[in-house]
Amino acid sequence: MQQEFSVFGMSVEKIAVGAGLFLVVWACAVSVLWNSQSMTSWIPAFLGGPISILGYLALSRPDHRKLWMHLVAASAALTLLGGLDFFRPIFTGQNPLSNPWAGLSKLMLFCVGGFLLASCVRSFVWARKNQAKIDS
Repeated sequence: MQQEFSVFGMSVEKIAVGAGLFLVVWACAVSVLWNSQSMTSWIPAFLGGPISILGYLALSRPDHRKLWMHLVAASAALTLLGGLDFFRPIFTGQNPLSNPWAGLSKLMLFCVGGFLLASCVRSFVWARKNQAKIDS
């Protein structure tokens, strides 16, 4: 029997660290390489930083893993909600990529937040179903 839930062979804690670091790198690339003058270009880093830290805490402090991963899930939900802004221009008849880097950053928030939140929820469901088997 599998002792831990995994996605693509990785634990959800490792995925959280990777997803958070990806968002930080994305924000740095958009802000620095493309010389963005807007403070909002750093929003992926503001959301990704805490996700990666919480994921690392879940890996390094397994006695509190449940707490850290629930905080990761809440952060992923906020990230997903922030990414929903990508779709707003579609409903007003505008192009969501009229500002390409802002649009791509919102889409990145939506995709990464959605994937991480879905992974967390699936992990929580798996843990609940297998709790009795693991404890024995």
